[in-house]
Amino acid sequence: MAYFNRVSKLAIEIERFQEKAHHFGEPMPGFEIFNSIDHASDADELLEVVSEFFRSFGFQAVCYVLPKKNDLDDYQLFERGMPRRWMNRYMALNYQDIDPLPTYVMSQEKVMSIREALAELEPTEEQAAYLAEFTDSPVTDGLLMPTVGRKRVQGFFGATQVSDEDLAAADRSLMHAIAQHTHWRFDHFGTGREEPSKKLSPREIEILRWIGAGKSNPEIAVILGISAPTVATHLKRLFAKLEVNDRVSAALKGYKLGFLTDA
Repeated sequence: MAYFNRVSKLAIEIERFQEKAHHFGEPMPGFEIFNSIDHASDADELLEVVSEFFRSFGFQAVCYVLPKKNDLDDYQLFERGMPRRWMNRYMALNYQDIDPLPTYVMSQEKVMSIREALAELEPTEEQAAYLAEFTDSPVTDGLLMPTVGRKRVQGFFGATQVSDEDLAAADRSLMHAIAQHTHWRFDHFGTGREEPSKKLSPREIEILRWIGAGKSNPEIAVILGISAPTVATHLKRLFAKLEVNDRVSAALKGYKLGFLTDA
């Protein structure tokens, strides 16, 4: 029921902006974005459209966390404008498995600033260590917004790299309605079916290469300095992304995609 309530409220927000546009006889600031979202031809264009809109309000970066179509318990991240070094570290260390912000915001079912969410969180020790690094990163305060897909699957939208003045001036209802509309459009494109070469994290590629070299999970764990269960977790995701069921098939797929070579 909570899902339906959220979708209904956001649909009302969109209708409210439409009514304002018709009342004034011309597009209201922010209204044209809904049509632009509807006419985006693919996920890349959609991200560009949305990120350009948020930039016009001072938000220089956006990110979307959405469930994968073939595994609703696993998420994929799309972003534009986020600090590159931070994102490289985030993906390389699989911080998406630790980061409590998306899950927390989705559970609260309301728009929050990063500062507001951090003030409310009760993180685990591992999450607290991550958040300490996050707060020292180049990522500024911003808006965090829960979304829900047409099949009642949750998502998370963030807009950041913004000044305190622009953040305070932001129309949270409008921003949330746009984030929600974007999630619906992502559903139309069937995100989650991108090519494996675009989905593998640096760590997964590293493990794939050691699989190609014939190393076992315990051997890979020693080489990389991580636990064997962690290797197994990465391997499970690797198999799912490559759409294979065993190590030999994964290695063969790795050669085909260019991750592995005979040299």
